[in-house]
Parts: sequence; C-alpha cells; structure tokens
Amino acid sequence: MRWWLLLVGLEFPAGLALVDCYNRTDDHFAGGADDRRSWIRWMWVALATTPLLVGNGILLGYYYSVVRRNSPARP
Repeated sequence: MRWWLLLVGLEFPAGLALVDCYNRTDDHFAGGADDRRSWIRWMWVALATTPLLVGNGILLGYYYSVVRRNSPARP
C-alpha cells in the first residue's frame, strides 16, 4: 500500500503539468505552437518516467522555461 501511495505522489505533479501544458495558449511558449506541441510530448515522457525520477527533471525544465517565464512576479 505504501508503494502505491509513493507512485501516486510522484505521478501527481506530472499529471498536473500535463494538464497545465494543454491549457496554455501558444503565446506562453517561446517558440509558439511548435514549442507547445513539443512540450506536450515531453510532458507525456515525464508522466511515463516519473517513477524512475527522470520525469522530475523534465518537470523542472518545464517550470523554468514556461511557467516561471510567464509568471506575473517575474523580475
């Protein structure tokens, strides 16, 4: 039961990042629509590899290149 909870805890941020990526418009990405499509594919890879802890690095890359770039609190 504990392993199941650990896997769900690891997959949850990747699932939310995938939903976030789908709901963002093309202008939130530096490369426009092509960049958005590639990030959606990377989010699927992150979702599949999160239990191996590889997907977490992809999620950090998404955060710094897309989410933080579009934050209103950005310096």
